[in-house]
Amino acid sequence: MLADANILFSRTLRDYFLYAADLGAIELHWSQEILDEMSRNLRASIGLEIEDTDRLERLMNAYLEFALVDVSDEAESEAAEVEMDAKDRHVLAAALSADADILLTDNIRHFPKAWMDERGIELIGSGDLIIHLAESMPGKIRSAHEMTLRHSKKDQEDLLDTLARCAGPSAAMAVRRALAED
Repeated sequence: MLADANILFSRTLRDYFLYAADLGAIELHWSQEILDEMSRNLRASIGLEIEDTDRLERLMNAYLEFALVDVSDEAESEAAEVEMDAKDRHVLAAALSADADILLTDNIRHFPKAWMDERGIELIGSGDLIIHLAESMPGKIRSAHEMTLRHSKKDQEDLLDTLARCAGPSAAMAVRRALAED
């Protein structure tokens, strides 16, 4: 699975998915260009300094040491031929290089679904993935939630409210149900 920058931008989504990957629920990848986009947006939106975003990238790459993929020239060439917004082609090239079967993005409409279907790459949004994990692996999403909560300044209700804003109310409700199963 390849994560787009819009997934990694949100600390809440980033934490849930990194912890889910660490727990073995998903295999998560990104490219340096995706990290660069995430970092640029964090600096522009919330005023982080370059040192902060560089540190975040180092921590992410150390935490999931096999997540960073090198984008091949072949994948870049293939993505360059696809009819789509040029600024998103690097994400497509990274998905091809990672041999991803899923592209995790909240900009699904930016990607050529038919072209991706032909190559066996499913487009899925953050909310749908959270719901899937909560329903199919409630123990792992509970653990990912607990890890996210432990590293957050928010209490559980605030964290779930933030998740609802980031991934949708259905995703937060699915996590609530998984937590209730404990």
